[in-house]
Amino acid sequence: MQTTKNTWDTLSSLPIAIILLDLQTNLVYCNANTQALFNLPNQLDLSSTLLKTLDLTDLHTLKTLSLYSLITHADFTDKAFSLESDQLNIKRNQLTPSLKVFIFEPTNNAASADNFDEVIAKISTQLIDIQTDNLDHQIELVLQTIGTFSKADRSYLFQFSRDGKLMSNTHEWVNDNVSPFKDRLQNIPQDALPYFYITMKESEVFNVSDVNQLPVCANAEKAEFQAEGIQSLLCVGLKADNNMFGFIGCDCVKNARNWTNTDLIRIKLIGEIITRALSNALYKKRIEQIQQQLLKANKELELQANIDSLTSIANRRRFDQALQYEIKRAVRAQQPLSLIICDIDYFKLFNDNYGHQHGDDVLKQVALTLDEVCKRQGDLAARYGGEEFAIILPCIDAEHCKQFSELIQSKIKSLAIPHQFSKISSQLTLSIGGFSCIPTLETKPEQLIKTADKALYKAKNSGRNNIQMSEKR
Repeated sequence: MQTTKNTWDTLSSLPIAIILLDLQTNLVYCNANTQALFNLPNQLDLSSTLLKTLDLTDLHTLKTLSLYSLITHADFTDKAFSLESDQLNIKRNQLTPSLKVFIFEPTNNAASADNFDEVIAKISTQLIDIQTDNLDHQIELVLQTIGTFSKADRSYLFQFSRDGKLMSNTHEWVNDNVSPFKDRLQNIPQDALPYFYITMKESEVFNVSDVNQLPVCANAEKAEFQAEGIQSLLCVGLKADNNMFGFIGCDCVKNARNWTNTDLIRIKLIGEIITRALSNALYKKRIEQIQQQLLKANKELELQANIDSLTSIANRRRFDQALQYEIKRAVRAQQPLSLIICDIDYFKLFNDNYGHQHGDDVLKQVALTLDEVCKRQGDLAARYGGEEFAIILPCIDAEHCKQFSELIQSKIKSLAIPHQFSKISSQLTLSIGGFSCIPTLETKPEQLIKTADKALYKAKNSGRNNIQMSEKR
């Protein structure tokens, strides 16, 4: 039987990066190519922190996982990963129940391009119907993509203020062991980086392979870039409606980089994707704002349509709707429904002698008083017409309807509104007609109104300033 040592002696000599995992001993074997690729020793324990702190990025999901997680994952399938600046295809073979072999193959440029196109297509699809609250996360994934494929250590999105004089870092991705700067790079004035602004305005591209080689006129930029540890950077402007509203960029911190034409094409493509995403999000936001404004306007119009403009209580239209609704509800629940119609006594004489302005003020006072006594859900006070008011009282029988009417008269009396031209009192008074019944399917709103109105007529003919109840259907 072949031993683990014999197996490893055979595998380790192959000219590719190989890891052998022995599940019986929990030992991990690395050949020379693997040692060079991951900076690992030739043999280590599975629990070693070196395995748990070495991260790879799945180029399909853009999720990061450790080398330890990858080689111990039960459901591992062949995938493309990235390790810092290298793209790798990783394959697994199960030699025996206790021996697993992992092969790490660097991808060629064509495969890398295919992977990039695949990831970009996936992200573009996700961004088509992206919700505003998920936009930030998707932009960060896009930045991670361009950072990974461009072999950068940091990628970012900056947006200009409305007047174009300030710029702020709104989104950022950083590689492992690279410092983020987003929080510090907010509201940077244009005159702080004049060379950068001029270059971006003229060419919409800022391509620097070696920060140390920037011209003297870019000393401000050189100082800022060096403070951030940047050796190389590539930035591309973002335009919407022919106006540059920001830019995206990549920084190399660990090593300088001569940016290729492929890098430029890719970052421009990413820029177009982000521009479309931001434009779509802004469009959706504007549509939502317009919809909210329309809803608010419709509610205001509906409110205006149902409110009496003088007294600010329900108008006749709202009263008719409410009465129809309460009749149906009373039929279903087999509960009583009461209706009160009241009229200000000798209001014409009040208007003629005190003036219409004073008369309007009195109508407002009476309306407010009636509205305040309607405290239960479903109670409704409405201006019925002229100096007449109506009150709908669900689940109130005749006895309690009369008590409610007496409360109304008491409240009006407490207002102590002078009416020297009244023929029955020195103060303003009300005549009240009420009706209560248990509605049936045959009950019509006009029947209730007609019966309550007859009771009001009786109250007026009985000397006014009194309450009359009708119990006839």
